Amino acid sequence: MEKDKKYKAPQGTVALVILYVLLIIALWGSAYLTMLARGATGVVG
Repeated sequence: MEKDKKYKAPQGTVALVILYVLLIIALWGSAYLTMLARGATGVVG
């Protein structure tokens, strides 16, 4: 159990990863909504 206490991810790194993930989600969401607004709802194929 002491090993778990010793190893802890740096707070800044965790914050950056969360920020990065949120940014990716926001960008994909924006692209998806733009696509929906243009009427591309079906799978093209």
